[in-house]
Amino acid sequence: MNWFTFLPAGITLALGVLLGRLPLPLHPMWSGRLLCTVAGTTGLATVGTFVFVAVNYWATLHPRTADRLPEWTLVGDDDPVPAWLGVPALVLTAVSLMIILWRSVRWVTEVRAAQRMARSLLETDVPVAVAVPGRRGGVLVSRGLLKALEPAELEAVFQHEGSHLRHRHHRYLAVGALAAGALPPLRWLNERMRFALERWADEDAADAIGDRELVARTIARVAILRSQALPGAMGFTGSGVVQRVRALLDEAPGRNPVTGPVALICTGLATGTLALVALQLDHAFNLSFI
Repeated sequence: MNWFTFLPAGITLALGVLLGRLPLPLHPMWSGRLLCTVAGTTGLATVGTFVFVAVNYWATLHPRTADRLPEWTLVGDDDPVPAWLGVPALVLTAVSLMIILWRSVRWVTEVRAAQRMARSLLETDVPVAVAVPGRRGGVLVSRGLLKALEPAELEAVFQHEGSHLRHRHHRYLAVGALAAGALPPLRWLNERMRFALERWADEDAADAIGDRELVARTIARVAILRSQALPGAMGFTGSGVVQRVRALLDEAPGRNPVTGPVALICTGLATGTLALVALQLDHAFNLSFI
């Protein structure tokens, strides 16, 4: 085992941290897709490296176990994995997998609860609108939202939430949350991806209605009403609302019909290949070109 073992995880993690700090000059649609791809491949590469080192350390402690493991899971040399490297790998593997399992169970539980509530209005004066995925999902709204907004504003809200459902943004959110939970340095990447998804839905709503100012006004109004109803909640100045409103009051962003797909494909191929190498799947499938 040498430094190359950790190179794929190091490169993808560095890229994930960098993209969490730097804005992408792309339409939110492509930004959201690219950031989700990096979050997923970085999580696979890094956690996969933890698992790989942990398996080889376990084989060092229990040599007979190595005979029952697939050849591609082992380092390939006879040098034992030292304890100073193997013990942290075991701990990080266990912690990462526990966090991923816990977040997955919590996410499924929350979605099922939301699906049950989506069958009727929420009896609260707090303005609420949530896209609930699944065949039994839909747009969950509160009575307070219906009372507070005008018909045109309600249309903007439903177009926004409909975009989340149509593009299955819940899958992006799940990938980002799992990656950030297992790897705290990716939390900025996750936050930037969440913002890109909101901007994506904003632009879809503006395109459907044909009035960017109306969508901007609706977002601002809902945020202000929510902050008044819940003083401790994130209001107009939180959750990127100011940036979203400013973007809608500006010209529509370019659709990036060429640069968007090219950036996504190149990033996906690069980080996906690194994830395969980190998981040693290039050896498992005899992919000699990696």
